[in-house]
Amino acid sequence: MRIGRCKAPLLTYLVLGLAVAWQPAAAQIVLSQPSFEAGQNYAAFFRVEHGCDGSPTLALSIRIPEGVRVIDTPEKPGWTLNASRRAGQIATVTWRGRLAADVSDQFGLFLKLPPKAGALYFPAMQECEKGETQWNGIPSAGHDLRHPAPVLRLIGASARETQTPGRFMAGDIMVEQPWAPATPGGATTAAVYMSIMNHGKSADTLTGGSSSAGKLEVHEMSMTGGVMRMRPLSGGLPIPAGGTVSLDPQGKYHFMLTGLKAPLSEGEHVPAALTFAKAGTVKIELTVAAIGARAPSSNTPEAAHAMPGMDHR
Repeated sequence: MRIGRCKAPLLTYLVLGLAVAWQPAAAQIVLSQPSFEAGQNYAAFFRVEHGCDGSPTLALSIRIPEGVRVIDTPEKPGWTLNASRRAGQIATVTWRGRLAADVSDQFGLFLKLPPKAGALYFPAMQECEKGETQWNGIPSAGHDLRHPAPVLRLIGASARETQTPGRFMAGDIMVEQPWAPATPGGATTAAVYMSIMNHGKSADTLTGGSSSAGKLEVHEMSMTGGVMRMRPLSGGLPIPAGGTVSLDPQGKYHFMLTGLKAPLSEGEHVPAALTFAKAGTVKIELTVAAIGARAPSSNTPEAAHAMPGMDHR
């Protein structure tokens, strides 16, 4: 039975510096985002790390715990989805297809989380060409923890900021680990990167940003005549429902911080704000990495804010 198709594609969620809940080393089916605020809508991405002893995965079943309501089941290309119900609510979701043993992938659901903070366990069954594995170990139930169940740690609203550093939220929008490479003395521009996730059932649009350090705007990269060009993005940046948009050094989009009032120094934290059409304003803090960093913790001396042959006008 196919239910609740979502037209927006589920994008791969790039997890950068999440506050990870306890998860045994043997875990093979995990939630890409292992903590979230209780009582909210949540885009759950169950990640299959690999197959069973070199055997491809043919099916993944997830049991929905009591108190959790499935809002929607987005379509996953190449896989069929079926759901069983209990007392009128979806109790188990099963995807069937084929995933090579050495490839990881994610399977997404839209969920409404219960209001009480605590741990939620999602027992899973991984069916492979050669056998199957029940990932249903729950510590409080005295289960065999060699095959732990995927776990989501629900946190209260008051604890959200202190328990999830580098994560900023407003409405259904979550901004993950915004950062910028440090700039040399005299520089007037800097690149800014981050991941933006939409936990809502409808798309939103990033319409702009601001910072006390300078002018903040989204830029888009394109190739014209063999030359990479960057231009301010007009019309805003769409953030699809249940999707993640990454603004990173290798991606199509990034922020430019122009008219710098002072150089950005490694280890500095710069206040800023992003504006969304539906979610409103998200206040964030940029963490400044080393000069030329390609990632928040990278020390690679490659310029993240400019590349040879790039025309930035």
